[in-house]
Amino acid sequence: MRKMPVTLLRPGMILAKSVSGSDGQLWLSAGIKLKSSYITALWRTGIPYVYVLDPLLDDVSVPEVVSEETRRQAIKVLKNMMKAGKKETAPSELLLDDQFSQTVESMVQQVLENKDVMLNLAEIRNADDYTFCHSVNVCILSLLTGIDLDLSRTRLERLAAGALLHDVGKIRIDSKILNKKGSLSPDEFAEIQKHPAFGCEILSQQKNLPHEISTVVAQHHERCDGSGYPYRLHRDNIHQYARLVMVADVFDALTADRPYRTSLQPHQAIEMIMGCGDAYDMELTRLFLNHVAAYPVGTGVRLSNGDLGLVVSNRKGLPLHPVVRIAKDADGVAYLNPFDVDLAESLDLVISQVLDDVQVLEEFPIMSLQERA
Repeated sequence: MRKMPVTLLRPGMILAKSVSGSDGQLWLSAGIKLKSSYITALWRTGIPYVYVLDPLLDDVSVPEVVSEETRRQAIKVLKNMMKAGKKETAPSELLLDDQFSQTVESMVQQVLENKDVMLNLAEIRNADDYTFCHSVNVCILSLLTGIDLDLSRTRLERLAAGALLHDVGKIRIDSKILNKKGSLSPDEFAEIQKHPAFGCEILSQQKNLPHEISTVVAQHHERCDGSGYPYRLHRDNIHQYARLVMVADVFDALTADRPYRTSLQPHQAIEMIMGCGDAYDMELTRLFLNHVAAYPVGTGVRLSNGDLGLVVSNRKGLPLHPVVRIAKDADGVAYLNPFDVDLAESLDLVISQVLDDVQVLEEFPIMSLQERA
C-alpha cells in the first residue's frame, strides 16, 4: 500500500486502510474503490492522506508501534479531558481520572512490545484533531527513546503522562491564535508562550501528581542553550524527560501540516534539528533518531546511481539507510522485475533526491500499475 495525499486521489484507486473519525466512527472501509464523491468527502474532512493499494508495494505494510484503537482511545480521553478543563467550575478529578491512567498504561505496554519498530509517523489525522494526534505522537516518540534509557515501568508511565499533557495549557489560549494562518504578532506569540505556565496551573489542582509530569509541561519549550521559554533555562536545569519531549515535540510539529505552513519531510526535519547546535540534548537526540524513519515507507527516492524507487522498510538504528524497491533506471525506463536494495549493505549507494508527492505519482502512477497487474 502507498500513502497518498487526498489532493492526488483519483477515482478507481482502491483504499488499502479504513478511514475512521477520531471517535472511532467508520467513514470508508478498506477495499472500497474510490469515487469522486468519496474523494470530495475526504477532502472536506480535512484529512490530508489516506492509504491506497499499489501493486508495486503489494507485499509492503506499515508496522504500528501503537494500535489504531489505542490511538483513538487516547485522542478521545485527551479531548474529554481538555473539554472538562475549559470549564472553570469543573472538579479537578475530571482531568486525570482512571481512563487517563488506563490509556497511559496501555500505551506504555504497546510501545514496550514494539520497541524495535521504526515510527513512520504516517497516521491519518484531520486538522481539527491536530493537538490530540500530536500529543499522542509525542508520547510514542518519547516512550521509544525512554525505553533506550532503561527507564523503569513507573518512570515510563510518568514520561508518557507528561508527553500526553505537554500542551494542556493551550486550552487557555484563544483558538484564533492557535489556528491563525500566517505569522503571529509579537503580542500573539507572547500569549502562546504562556501555555506551559497555564499547563502547570491546571495540573497543580491534581492530587498526588508526580512532579515529573508537571515539570515536562513546564519545560518542554525550554532549550539546552537557554534560548527557550518561558524561563530560559539551560541544559543542567532542564529535566531529562523535558529534554526528551522537546525533541519529539519539535519533530512531530515540523512533519505535520499546520494552518501557517506545510509540513517538512522527515529527513528535512531531522536536518533542521541536527542543525540547531546546542539547542537540544545531542545524546538524547541521537537515541530519538534511532526510532524515526527519515524516509518513511512509500517515500519516492532517487539513488546516487540514478535509479528510482520507493522505500519499503526501515530498521531501528539505521534511519538514513532504508530498503528501497528499485523500479526505474537512471533514464526513467521501468525495470521488468523491480528489485530491493538495502542501503545499509550497499554502501556505495546513497539517496540523492527525495521525490515530492506529485513526482512520485508521475514516476509510479498507481492506475497504470493496477492495470498492468
